[in-house]
Amino acid sequence: MIVIATREGLVGGITSTGWKIDTLLPFVALPSVNALRRFVRVTNPRTQKSCLAVVMDVGPWNEHDDDYVFKGERPAAESGIDTRGRHTNKAGIDLGEYVWRALGMEGNTCVAWEFVE
Repeated sequence: MIVIATREGLVGGITSTGWKIDTLLPFVALPSVNALRRFVRVTNPRTQKSCLAVVMDVGPWNEHDDDYVFKGERPAAESGIDTRGRHTNKAGIDLGEYVWRALGMEGNTCVAWEFVE
């Protein structure tokens, strides 16, 4: 699915899995606690670069958007408002620093992602 991606940043912070964010582990955040510790392939359509990553955090914006993550619906955050009423940047995935650099990202642009087994 192609969605807007944002850079998670927060190096040194702690993810919802208890992992301390660094620049070495290729990780992403998806808005479902049920996606934690699963592997995804993320591709930048502009550069055609792709990267394997593990879901180590929940977000952006929502925590239980299973219809998007598992059923192919559009991310709830694309509406511009999250489930708590906050204004969103319409992102459907957060990329850790390693993934951001590996994909050659420049700003909050679109990526494609899919689960891999």
